[in-house]
Amino acid sequence: MQNTIYIAEPIFSEKLQKFDNEAAFPPIKKIGVTTDLPDRREKELLGTISPVKISIVKAWTDVDARKIESMLHTILDNSRLDGEYFWDGNETLVDAVTDFIEAYHPEAKEVGVSDEADVVAATDAVQKKNSQRIYTEVIPRLDELSIKYNITKNGNGVRFKLGEYSLHLGGKTSARYTLTIWSKTKNTENALSDFEHSQELSANGSEDSNRRARIPMSNLQTILESISKYVHQHGT
Repeated sequence: MQNTIYIAEPIFSEKLQKFDNEAAFPPIKKIGVTTDLPDRREKELLGTISPVKISIVKAWTDVDARKIESMLHTILDNSRLDGEYFWDGNETLVDAVTDFIEAYHPEAKEVGVSDEADVVAATDAVQKKNSQRIYTEVIPRLDELSIKYNITKNGNGVRFKLGEYSLHLGGKTSARYTLTIWSKTKNTENALSDFEHSQELSANGSEDSNRRARIPMSNLQTILESISKYVHQHGT
């Protein structure tokens, strides 16, 4: 069968979380190749006794998967942790790999990944914890700043507007948050100037051309200070 290249992320299972409810995986991604369908590979990675679950995020076939894997591993060598595992501190690796494959291997066919019960359970547990944090930590602070917001459908983040910017504040791993900044009229330099601590994105897909900057994987206070400073200078 045609080789398939995939990018996956480790997540904690319910078994592990019941011992440490605040536990969460650091931002790590795995880039590998399987000779079977992604859902079968996922089962192999999960095993039957491991407390850690691996969730495949994206997968592609109809390409020379081994060649692409080797190229990506070489490009990302500075962020390699061990073997096929890479640090993804800015949480841009999935976008970067997707952009790379779309740009240099347009013949690649993205394939769907079946949902495994253990992976779904572990993912739901993580999302539930992030959702609780949004309600107890984020929303009260936005109310203090008189910012109108909409809670995302999955409950893991909020969307709101400030001036000519659209923003998404979402809960991530290890009690960290990420603020993503969009604008149709402001450029990246404007966003970096207007929002303290923000960084230029390393990956910017054509489908997301209005995305300007991000404050990645930061404590909530850092992000709120940036938002508060903007509000005080420009209003809501």
